[in-house]
Amino acid sequence: MTAANHDYTFPIKITKGTDRFFIQFLTIPQLTASGEIYAEAEYYAYRVLADHLLALKTQPAKIEALTGTSAEQTVDDQSFLSLIIVPQNLDPHKMQAQFVIPHDTPEHAHNEINKITRLINEELQ
Repeated sequence: MTAANHDYTFPIKITKGTDRFFIQFLTIPQLTASGEIYAEAEYYAYRVLADHLLALKTQPAKIEALTGTSAEQTVDDQSFLSLIIVPQNLDPHKMQAQFVIPHDTPEHAHNEINKITRLINEELQ
């Protein structure tokens, strides 16, 4: 991540509540985002993260210190982990999210994929 052409990576935890999705930034605990549907929560997460990082734009070492690819975080039936990939220019329109899928067993990976799909596709109550 120290090379100029690499992106920054920020781990997040997404939890589906009764009426919205909540996003916690695992390496920046003071940041949160939420939305009624997953896509909205993800969009707000990009905006919140961009606002925070733009204030640090002239201090790349501080941004680098907030990054991470693994987070020792537990999930339950209503939550899952993801990574937000941030380009060097910190443009929220170019950010992307990648789900974190366990690689220990094919069954565990399959179960996690099914859970994420269910949580995102279910209508909120």
